[in-house]
Amino acid sequence: MGRDLGFDALRRDSGSGEWKTIAWNGVCFEAPADWEPARIGRRHLLLEAAPGPVMEIKWAAVTGRFSERGQLRSLGGRVARRGAAFRKTALPEDWRAAVKGFDAQGFQWDAGDERAMGALLYCRGCRTASLVQFLERPAAASIARDAARVLASLRDHRSDDRVAWALYDIAALLPARFALDRHRFDAGRFVVEFKGPGRRLTLYRWAPAEVLLRDRSLADFAGAVAGETRLTFRPLAGVAHAAVEGCPPPPVGPVGRLRLRLGMTWSCRLRLWHVAARNRILGMRLEGRRPIDGLEMQTVSEGYAMAGERPFGLGADPQ
Repeated sequence: MGRDLGFDALRRDSGSGEWKTIAWNGVCFEAPADWEPARIGRRHLLLEAAPGPVMEIKWAAVTGRFSERGQLRSLGGRVARRGAAFRKTALPEDWRAAVKGFDAQGFQWDAGDERAMGALLYCRGCRTASLVQFLERPAAASIARDAARVLASLRDHRSDDRVAWALYDIAALLPARFALDRHRFDAGRFVVEFKGPGRRLTLYRWAPAEVLLRDRSLADFAGAVAGETRLTFRPLAGVAHAAVEGCPPPPVGPVGRLRLRLGMTWSCRLRLWHVAARNRILGMRLEGRRPIDGLEMQTVSEGYAMAGERPFGLGADPQ
């Protein structure tokens, strides 16, 4: 069986700050601090460091019978179109120990000025197949030493009905009922949107906060974020950072209250908080046709923070 995903385990031996956690839509692993996302898909990450790409991972749930041969044939066909020679290989000794718990097959390809070594991994427990490859160029330093550590840290599921998310400087641990819908990472503004049963969830991150709040309060900024949505903002007490939360006005009259109970009125709450020490503003919007209470907002917002701000190992049972 594969291994359960837990942030606490992934933070071991990383106190130097040279490694970081990356988590996206079901997979989680450690990577050197200078490996940054260059391409982000729904179930695809391409990481790069000077002078170019260093790691690519694609993963998917397997329905029906898993075909190792079919997966490798598909990859071999893609790299062959780039003029590369592809072959199956035995895993290096340190890789074999690193991927214990997975069904694993190694591979290599060489295109002259670019080459890669990787592994096709299959978890029998959660039926997830992951294709991981590490890319090297002649002018770049070898990443073979780092590859074994990345693979040893790779997790493809949790046992606590949560999904971990960690890219750039943000991290979240969300209920599994929220499925990724859309995402956008722009300079100064991140937006990640999720869909759940009767709910929509949006996570925000803005920077630099000192510029965005130079001539206005956090509540004023939140009002601009809310746009045409009619929300009344109030400061929150007893939280770690200066925060405001916007709630819709209460329904007016019996008809308004009935429409709310019947789910005929769109409900929305928006919470923003200022992480002054990191010069960031984080935000969370929860929407749906059912009323949203403060407990639900608090429960979901507690799972979202700046990377490294709080541990996210809740409920993870290593296998």
